[in-house]
Amino acid sequence: MTALARLGEFFTVEQTVTGEGWHPLAELLDGPFPDHRVVAAHLVLRSRSNAEVEPRVAASIASLGLFARLLSPTIGALLLDVDAPADLHWREQPTGTFPLAAGAWGPADLHAVLSDVVEPLARRLHAAHGLSEQVLAGNASSAAFGALKMATLARPDLRDAALDVGADALTHPYLAGTGDVGPPYVRRSCCLYYRIPGGGYCGDCVIPARGR
Repeated sequence: MTALARLGEFFTVEQTVTGEGWHPLAELLDGPFPDHRVVAAHLVLRSRSNAEVEPRVAASIASLGLFARLLSPTIGALLLDVDAPADLHWREQPTGTFPLAAGAWGPADLHAVLSDVVEPLARRLHAAHGLSEQVLAGNASSAAFGALKMATLARPDLRDAALDVGADALTHPYLAGTGDVGPPYVRRSCCLYYRIPGGGYCGDCVIPARGR
């Protein structure tokens, strides 16, 4: 098991692109896979809540998972001070943590991932599913800080590094103004999970924080 994999499944990346079924990252950003994840999220949420769920809420929840999966390996590499995956490839998986593999490895650059991967994906989800840009940017921020939290749960000694990485993430233009680094981190928009019957609020939600 690699050092990244020890942080959790969202950080796991195959060392090389071997075998069949792998697609270059551009096909994830431009192809139907994000829409498949939205449909799958909608079905799961409707089944769990036994009620109708707004399509934009399903798109929001799906985006959180997509962002977290694509951000976590680079965030983990920054925390561990190791090379990050580059030339990412992916395999389609309708739900859960979809596999990633690296065609190369190099210095971790979270700002590049935000600009080149997360922002284009957010624009795609906004255009296809009508989810607001503010919610999507907040979801990207929440996904980044969720990855930091997961990493520090696995490695408590990384907490100081996580504060630095989180603060730096919020300096990226796409994430600027999306949250307060804390600790604890609190986002400034809502992912809409509360709109699912019985959903409640997430741990970093702005709504209960406003009432404190």
